[in-house]
Amino acid sequence: MLTKSLYLFFGTLLFCLNSDAQVTRKGMKPAQRRVVKGKSADFSLQQFLGKWQEFERVDRSDAPVSFTDSIQLYFTDTNKVQTRTSISNTMTLSGDADIDDDNNLMVAADVYTIKSMAKNILVLDDNDKYIHRLKKVDEFWYESLGKNPVKQDEYNAPVNVALDSLLGKWSVYKRIAKPGAVSDDMLIIKYLNITEKTGDNSAKGNITFYSTQSSQQLDCTINLNGGDIKITAGQNTWSLSVFQAANKSMIFGNAALMYFAKAEK
Repeated sequence: MLTKSLYLFFGTLLFCLNSDAQVTRKGMKPAQRRVVKGKSADFSLQQFLGKWQEFERVDRSDAPVSFTDSIQLYFTDTNKVQTRTSISNTMTLSGDADIDDDNNLMVAADVYTIKSMAKNILVLDDNDKYIHRLKKVDEFWYESLGKNPVKQDEYNAPVNVALDSLLGKWSVYKRIAKPGAVSDDMLIIKYLNITEKTGDNSAKGNITFYSTQSSQQLDCTINLNGGDIKITAGQNTWSLSVFQAANKSMIFGNAALMYFAKAEK
């Protein structure tokens, strides 16, 4: 009777090993890997070989979200991958990698839909809340700890910019403030939408800003003088400097508070 039970156990195990592997999406029940006759994925695992580090995350409305658990993927072979996040005490998981006919990328215990891959930038959809953008790197951040001195970007001198390069809606995704520089009543910029030029160095639009008490959007005027920009909305005025305005990215602010913004679609 024991021998018969062992045969049944190993027979079941062999059947499972030869069946299509089950994969699990975040927040979803396990689903069978799809294999469609005559159809193939748009990507191959050969393209993924190497290390990938998440550098940007957006929600379903394409709004940037802050995060500390940056995804790290290391494809060590054409069907093997190591996954972890940038949280210091996170365990590294090793497992199989695969891509199905619907461009679903299976990496160890996670499943993502591949949205695009171009110029060493990989865009993944977790099919739950977020779109993750990763770039190919030579080494992950923790691998260089203690080897390379940390050099902070310095923005000391404003750059002369043309008003045309500032037209559009800018979404602030990061701010850097000196300790104690931000007070409860300080008006913090969230969006700056420069819609139309009204002169060679002037424009109009609207600005969204907030403090600890409230958030509001007002029409505004913009005046540009070389690398300095003055924004006026009602009784509120911001006198700032532009330190970068290129490749759909703008860095502006002053010695106390710096804004990092990207142009929205």
